[in-house]
Amino acid sequence: MDDRQATRDERDNRRVFAWGILAAIVIMLGTLAYFHAVQKRFDAPVQIAPAQSESAPAEAPATTPAK
Repeated sequence: MDDRQATRDERDNRRVFAWGILAAIVIMLGTLAYFHAVQKRFDAPVQIAPAQSESAPAEAPATTPAK
């Protein structure tokens, strides 16, 4: 009986290990997909609005003092 229990325990351990590895791979792939999507979101070219020139009043023409 002890020998069969050990065999079952080993089989269970292998099964748990395999499921753990599978879960780790799925989590890693999900994380990579998430970061890829976030990176693509911010990779879009930034449209910079053309700089608007500040329209300062034109300098008044120099006038000669009235006599």
